[in-house]
Amino acid sequence: MEGNTIGLLVLSLRVTAYVLVVFAQYRMIRRVARGQMQAVVLSWLGWAMLMGISVVAQLQAQAWVWDWDLLSVLLSAVGCLFIGSTGSWTGNFSRGKGDVLCLLAGLACMAVYFLFSDPWITTALAITADLLVAIPMLQRAFVDPAGHRTDAWPIVLCAWTLTTASILFDFSWLHLLWPIYLIGFSGTMTYLTFFRRGRNSAHQRRVAQGT
Repeated sequence: MEGNTIGLLVLSLRVTAYVLVVFAQYRMIRRVARGQMQAVVLSWLGWAMLMGISVVAQLQAQAWVWDWDLLSVLLSAVGCLFIGSTGSWTGNFSRGKGDVLCLLAGLACMAVYFLFSDPWITTALAITADLLVAIPMLQRAFVDPAGHRTDAWPIVLCAWTLTTASILFDFSWLHLLWPIYLIGFSGTMTYLTFFRRGRNSAHQRRVAQGT
């Protein structure tokens, strides 16, 4: 009976996390499509590629046996692809001089990734590459918090916290690496966009249009 209760709890945590991830992505896509927020397009498309590769690496390490712990990462990869594509399609995107360099650094990290077969090394390299690709997003959020403020960030933070909690019941450090990293990133974006005032308020008019 206790095992069934724990299993139901884990399932509830996972399903809630999946729903939150999809809802947060919908909110982000909606804002970009309406011109209320500019997508850092190279970051979003780079994230889609890197997280997708990480999922493949972990599945390969498990002899291609599907693990539901990976679904949140897979959903995030698909969402990043849609957000970046929406920004490109609508023209609501930003690209700075350093964005390409950060993307190239991430790709270089992934090139090293293919030299290894150990899932720990490949996942760590994928996360490092992901962080390099995230630098333009963090820079813009630091300078212009209002321009990147969306309730998607705290929603994603909650989603990855729930995902981490569900993994604790079937503990695996390998599966925890991505959620822990993404808790840190979404938490940082939540802080920068909601609790810190930037030097640039150029996007305040977009925020005033609604969320």
